[in-house]
Amino acid sequence: MELIIYEMLYIIGLGLGDERDITLKGLDAVKKCEKVYIEAYTSLLSFGLSTDGLSTLEKLYGKPIILADREMVEEKVDNILSEARGSDVAFLVVGDPFGATTHTDLVVRAKTMRVDVNVVHNASVMNAIGICGLQLYRYGETVSIPFFTEIWRPDSFYEKIERNRNLGLHTLCLLDIRVKEPTLESLCRGRKQYEPPRFMTINTAIDQLLEVEQKHGKSAYDEDTNCVGFARLGSEDQMIVAGTMRQLRTVNFGEPLHCLVIVGKTHPVEDEMLEFYKITTENPEQKGNGIP
Repeated sequence: MELIIYEMLYIIGLGLGDERDITLKGLDAVKKCEKVYIEAYTSLLSFGLSTDGLSTLEKLYGKPIILADREMVEEKVDNILSEARGSDVAFLVVGDPFGATTHTDLVVRAKTMRVDVNVVHNASVMNAIGICGLQLYRYGETVSIPFFTEIWRPDSFYEKIERNRNLGLHTLCLLDIRVKEPTLESLCRGRKQYEPPRFMTINTAIDQLLEVEQKHGKSAYDEDTNCVGFARLGSEDQMIVAGTMRQLRTVNFGEPLHCLVIVGKTHPVEDEMLEFYKITTENPEQKGNGIP
């Protein structure tokens, strides 16, 4: 009887820090694949902001990497899935593969096309935020904060934050990342030109959150609401600062990526951990580079 070998699409989490955060299982999978894609618009590795980010990965893997931008993933993903019918293909994702709904859709489409999928998990922002001491099972629904424009100021996240706060739950706010976004003018002309990459800061997020609170006026939060700001989570120079919205608004968190947690009702053990990260008069930009 002829042995039938089924080829595979590997969706591999890379973790949050640098190229060394891939798991051994993930690295083994990458090395056996004929083609390797890396998704580059829902998040970025800390070193991915540099010009040699991809070459660093290629040196470790010993093979070229194809950058999969939003356009490729959303419009041409069937080409990637077709390749996985005849050879092993790796699709690399920063954090964990299921940290973004885009990747769930990829699995659904793969199964629809009868392509076998193997998922290799890794750390993501959804669990790495536990370092600040707020217990993960005390979080409510996660929200995304998009960049406001002059004509587009969405605020659907407000009701979710309000609901979490009423239940005493913490809220993780994922901040907007805009990479290879076509300009409105170019879309009107039918020839795509792209905006420069932009990454929302904690400061901008708080400004927008307070603007929305002023609009709704339901006291879901205010300038005195306790929060935790995270920058470059998982990297060696990560920064974790706890304080009120008013305090965090003035902190320079440095390079991307940033995220923000709005603190709900806390347990004494949570309070004890947060103390290590609180802003003090002596150190207004308290840094947390590991477990205190």
